[in-house]
This record gives sequence, structure tokens and C-alpha cells, in this order.
Amino acid sequence: MKTFSHLLLIACFFISPGITAQKADKPVTISGNVVDANHDPVEGATICIDNIETTYRTMRNGTYKIKASPSAYSIEIRSNGFDPSKELINKRNSIDFVLKESSDNSGLNTANQSNADSVAKNSGSKQKGRRMNSYNDIYQMIRAEVPGVVVNGRSIVIQQGHSFFGSSTPLFVINGVIVTSIDNVNPLEVKSIKVLKGSAAAIYGQQGTNGVITITLKNGTEQEK
Repeated sequence: MKTFSHLLLIACFFISPGITAQKADKPVTISGNVVDANHDPVEGATICIDNIETTYRTMRNGTYKIKASPSAYSIEIRSNGFDPSKELINKRNSIDFVLKESSDNSGLNTANQSNADSVAKNSGSKQKGRRMNSYNDIYQMIRAEVPGVVVNGRSIVIQQGHSFFGSSTPLFVINGVIVTSIDNVNPLEVKSIKVLKGSAAAIYGQQGTNGVITITLKNGTEQEK
């Protein structure tokens, strides 16, 4: 009986750290409100964790809710017309933000965004070309045009479900051809961009495990319209 008790104590000693580690790795939920200087809600603001943009946005009433790694250090709110606002998480689950209006052509930024939204609803190829011409490179275009991805410099990660954990670089396909880089793709030449993941990416086998970004380029005739 005494031997059994000793074995039980030893088992508990080795199992307890494992349970603690599992709890430590569990994502935490952070929520709060985002308002402007007049305490009006800010809708559609981007939520960033440790300087990485996520696909989460503030709701119409200015509220947000996001799951993050327990080791996450900071949370930041970015929105057109406002200066970015960053807070250290420090194990907090509720963090509110008051955004200050940007002193750097905030009115112009808002006008540009409204113009982009208007053009997005218009199928005219000339107007579409002007909108695409506003992007400096393909990565900037993907960040603005494609939902469900996080773009940080030249790094792209496709969202899997509601999490970005464990993900890495997706497969790139241009006009049906697998490529190793999209650095030289001109936004003006892009006809469409699609994101494939899960079963839709299965046709690319093991290469599509982290998702696939397919880019279709326009032909010469379409570029001249």
C-alpha cells in the first residue's frame, strides 16, 4: 500500500507541469471599446497583435473581441483618419481605446478610402485600373483587397478558421503556374486574386497545406482598355 502511494505521488509530480503548460498555451480573449475624441464609436478599425495585422475589425458600435496567444505583448488599433493607438496587454482581458484624429491629411485619407470603396462597386476596367495603380506593390494590394490573410512586409499568412497559430507561407500560383515568389507582380497587371484553403487547396497536395494564393493576370488587350 505504501509503495502504491509513492508511485501515485511520483505520477502527480510529472503530470502536473504538463497540465499547467496546456493551460498556459490556451488562447486568451481580449475585448473592449474603440471611440474617437468625441466618444463616438469607431467602426472597421484594424486590430493588431504584436505589430501584426489580423483580420479582426471593430463592430459598428466600436466594440471588438479577439483571441490571442497568452504570450502576446501588445495590442494596437489602426484606422484611417486616426493615429494608431497601442497598449501593453499585461494579462488584461479588457482594453479600451480612444483614437486621436490624425494630423497628417486625415481628411484626405478618408476621401481616398471612400473613393476606393466606390470604385470597388464599379466593374469598369478603367476605374479598376486607377484603383490598382494606388498600390506600391502586390503585397500592399493583397493586404487591402484580400480578406482572411495577414500581410507583414513581404510575409503572407492565410487565416485557418479563426486562428493564425501554426501557419506559414502559402503556395503562390500565377496564371496556373506555381511560383516561388510574387515580388515582381505589378498590381496594374492583376485581374483577380483568390485564396484557397482546406479542401479547396487539396488539389495542390502537400504544397497547399498552408493555403494557396492564386493570381490571374490580365492579357495585353485588357490592360489597354
